[in-house]
Amino acid sequence: MNISVDGAFIYFTIPVLGGIPITQTTVSFFLVTVLLCWACVYLGKSLKKRPDGKQVLVEKGVLMLQNMVVETMGAHNIHWMPFIGTIFLSSLFGSLIGLTGFFRSATADVSCVMVWALMVTAIIWYNNIKHNGFLGWLKGFTEPIVVMTPMNIVSEIAQPLSMAFRHFGNVAGGGVITTIIYAALSTASAAILNLIAAQGWLMGTVIITVGAGLLFLWKKTRKKAPLVFGIISGVLGLFGLLQALGLVSGIPILSYGIPAVLSCYFDLFSGFVQAYVFSLLTMVYIAGSLPDPQNGKKQ
Repeated sequence: MNISVDGAFIYFTIPVLGGIPITQTTVSFFLVTVLLCWACVYLGKSLKKRPDGKQVLVEKGVLMLQNMVVETMGAHNIHWMPFIGTIFLSSLFGSLIGLTGFFRSATADVSCVMVWALMVTAIIWYNNIKHNGFLGWLKGFTEPIVVMTPMNIVSEIAQPLSMAFRHFGNVAGGGVITTIIYAALSTASAAILNLIAAQGWLMGTVIITVGAGLLFLWKKTRKKAPLVFGIISGVLGLFGLLQALGLVSGIPILSYGIPAVLSCYFDLFSGFVQAYVFSLLTMVYIAGSLPDPQNGKKQ
């Protein structure tokens, strides 16, 4: 996933309401929305009493989501499950779409996750006003003592900001790091191959031979170091030889593989973790604004 530090590119602007820019984030999240809607229709049709195939996986996922909502918010708040599921899937696939290489991760734009955070805050305020009244909601800013009012107000403002910037910072930061490493490896690759090619075809042949020797040593010892350095030496020697012979030029060979490994963390693992954390915080905050049905007080 490559992310420019300049922000999302603007494709065009719709000339209404002062101009509505259609950015990479807009296109990416529109595609995520279409994908999720299609998946819901496809996976939700032709259901059977005895599930098999994809229905088993879907029911397993729904059951996991149900357990998560019940354990975090309580069984009386199970009706929030569709909302939490939508937030989780939108966040997850909004991050994973960056793996395509063609689209920007929607969650790498702070405006996207900020909308979710503000929406959660609006739900919390609505619940507080609904159950405590408008004056009761305002009174909550003066508790436990009046002098805490400024801190309570700051806390209300900081809540959506922290939710949004935590999610955005992890996804965007990971993308920027991957982009920087990709550029550095491309530069290093060009410098090494140019150095090998400048020495002529003999240098490339020698490096290939060294790589073959290391691979032979790995076959005998089964140690990882000879395998790794043998593959690197063989590949650099081969492309250095081809460049010396004038058959290829400018191939950033070192930039293949390593950024992909980093992407497995920043895009797959981190994307899943951020989606889970954002959904978990959403459940905790909303549940805290709802009254306990047993005693009528907020949890």
